Amino acid sequence: MFPVAYGFIESENGDNLAWFMNQVKKAIGDPPVLAVCTDACKGLENAVKKVFPQAEQRECFRHMWHNFQKYFHGDVFGRLWPAARAYRPEEYQHHMSKVFDASEKVYPYLRDYHNLLWMRCMFNPVIKCDYINNNLAECFNAWVRDIKDLPIVQLADKIREMIMELFRKRRMIGERFTGIILPFVIHQLNAKTRGLGHLKAKASADWSGEVKNANKEDERHVVKTLTHECTCLQWQHTGKPCDHALAFINVLQARNFVNMEDYVHEYYSVSRFRAAYEGVIEPLTDKNQWPHVDTGFVLRPPIPIGKKKGAGRTRKQRIKSWWEGGSRKGSLNKCKKCGEIGHREAGCPQNGTKKRKSRGKRIHLHGLMFPLAMPFHLHQPRARMMPLVAVLELSQEAKLQLKLVLDLSQGSKLLPHHQNLQQKERRRK
Repeated sequence: MFPVAYGFIESENGDNLAWFMNQVKKAIGDPPVLAVCTDACKGLENAVKKVFPQAEQRECFRHMWHNFQKYFHGDVFGRLWPAARAYRPEEYQHHMSKVFDASEKVYPYLRDYHNLLWMRCMFNPVIKCDYINNNLAECFNAWVRDIKDLPIVQLADKIREMIMELFRKRRMIGERFTGIILPFVIHQLNAKTRGLGHLKAKASADWSGEVKNANKEDERHVVKTLTHECTCLQWQHTGKPCDHALAFINVLQARNFVNMEDYVHEYYSVSRFRAAYEGVIEPLTDKNQWPHVDTGFVLRPPIPIGKKKGAGRTRKQRIKSWWEGGSRKGSLNKCKKCGEIGHREAGCPQNGTKKRKSRGKRIHLHGLMFPLAMPFHLHQPRARMMPLVAVLELSQEAKLQLKLVLDLSQGSKLLPHHQNLQQKERRRK
């Protein structure tokens, strides 16, 4: 991880993110070749598009995949992973055709909600970075996890101090490096040359040849070492030899000495590493020795916008989403029927639509409510309703109202106490 810029904002809204990207532009300028990878934050996407209109906007595939899973389910949609990792457009189209055939709603969804670059085959090969996930950004969250509860002034000074120590350590490491390419890159490539028995290379010249893959139905690729190219396109995107190029280099090394450093891009050179950390972060005194600045007005704390900060200790841990093992409130719901996370068995989509049981119509009379689904009705004989009156424990007023209902069912006239009850009810309403 190479820290470029960091800032403190109250909330992740469009104005704050646009301000932060403007500060980043002041720090790095406007490079002609730039790629910015964001997560599912629409405000950040709009800010990058506004500040760096010429930049290549990428989207974290892992965030896109978990949003995609909310609407589409099935094993066939797992082909999005090999489609995102594919370097060749033909391989990408092969996997995506299976996904589009499974559901006709996939293409409109990706077009409307995830129209940024999340597939390697569409990345600019000049930018030697083939990451489809922005997991590298999580390193910063883990780096500052123990100091996130500090006040903002102490937090900013602590991060500056950590970056100052990081640059010094890496400058010392760079001074010990020898050779042209970084040693760990050469060690990684030498380790990958083992276990390539399934690749059969045949040379047409000392700089070109063809490599056949026995595990993939004799798939064949052409390797050209002078231009650092392979038809699988991985070498062009990463700047490091792919498996096909390493198999061909092994054939050349059997006849004469081959220096692995000649086939690695200069982005991985020791000189680039030293140049990245040659800048010095200036040390600072404590705030008691800072010069006093007369602003001419009273500088008060900013007024919080939106939700006010709650009382108590500041949260250190990052709030994880449900697919990272976190939870919204309490424990995470897991369906016992389908085994998926995010809903219970009662709300499982596999249940289908269920017909709700009718509770019956209800009538209101003088504040009492009688369901029509009860064993008796107003049109039934009085003799069949009297046993129910003996069972119910009603107040005196409720008994009078129930007696009124029974009298009405027999067609009797209203008694004086019934009339008085109606008058009291009208005055109360």
